[in-house]
Amino acid sequence: MNRKNSAFTLIELLVVITIIAILASIALPVFNGVTERANQTKDLSNAKQVGLACKLFATDNNGTFPSRAPAADYNTATPLATGNFSNDAFWWLFPNYLQTEDIFAVAGSAWTPTNPDNTLDAPGSTTRTLTLAAGQNSYAYVAGLTDTTNPAFPLLADGFSSTIPNYVVSKSLPGGVWAAKKAIVIFCDASGQIMKVTPTAPLTVLRPGTTTDAGLFAAATDWLDGTANPVLNPQ
Repeated sequence: MNRKNSAFTLIELLVVITIIAILASIALPVFNGVTERANQTKDLSNAKQVGLACKLFATDNNGTFPSRAPAADYNTATPLATGNFSNDAFWWLFPNYLQTEDIFAVAGSAWTPTNPDNTLDAPGSTTRTLTLAAGQNSYAYVAGLTDTTNPAFPLLADGFSSTIPNYVVSKSLPGGVWAAKKAIVIFCDASGQIMKVTPTAPLTVLRPGTTTDAGLFAAATDWLDGTANPVLNPQ
């Protein structure tokens, strides 16, 4: 009695492998896109928490958002200036307004290559040593603003490249977490958006309603003051 051979032939096996490879090539970009959008949504949510903490800080400090270097007393501390780090401004949010450093990390950002360790400076510390140490913060910050500032002014955003306020295409570099396509921005009213980055140089975010290279974070006579509102990158 003859039995029909039900085993795969070599050609059938190669066809199956080819089909699987084609499906994988289609599914992988879709999966990566979904993952990136999820990470952007988490980034936006975390940044909004930081913005809200800044608003709470302002209610206790004459309406001013944190804009001074770490010290024993905020009112007599040195104002932050160009070249300082956004970490120093955010230091004032601990521990009264925030208790975890985790929300300052953005997945895939070169600014936060590892997760924050959540080790904070002791209450009463006058310098930033443990809280938001280098590599534990992904957000840039605009100093010198208040809770009565134009609500369309940006307050914080994904950290820029070494050239503030530009982003870069390479995801392995600071300022490249979204490959210079998107940027998470929080405004002075603590609202936030996932905004587009200009596709041509400079790779930055434009002010709403503009069609030229009027950067959202650039100083202008009718916008941010370059001296009073320095834009600070993370450390």
